Amino acid sequence: MGILISRREALEEPCPECGEKQWTVKKLINQGGPTTYPYVCGNCGLKTQVCEKKTVEKKLGYVPEEIQPKYERHICEVCGAEGAQNHHWAPYFIIGAESEKWPQSFLCQTCHDKWHKLVTPNINNA
Repeated sequence: MGILISRREALEEPCPECGEKQWTVKKLINQGGPTTYPYVCGNCGLKTQVCEKKTVEKKLGYVPEEIQPKYERHICEVCGAEGAQNHHWAPYFIIGAESEKWPQSFLCQTCHDKWHKLVTPNINNA
């Protein structure tokens, strides 16, 4: 797990691990699929919990180097895509807290959205 620092520290303070002041922004596709852009020490690789906004690629004019997540990305159990989220087959909004006791699977965002569109199309109106 990374350390928590402020954006100001990411630009001005040395790394608490190695003492160097070589902060850089990296691209990280997390275990569940979302992309973040954390500050990482360019010397020792210490990852912080402070991230740049998603517009960082446009701001920098290039795509930052990608780093691997701490844990392997989940695989979608429907299509095999990497970067899946835990899906509750019995939605909380229908059966409440008991949904945790029902089967769950990992689905990528596309398959997850498709399932909800077909099975629970009025979820946002509930």
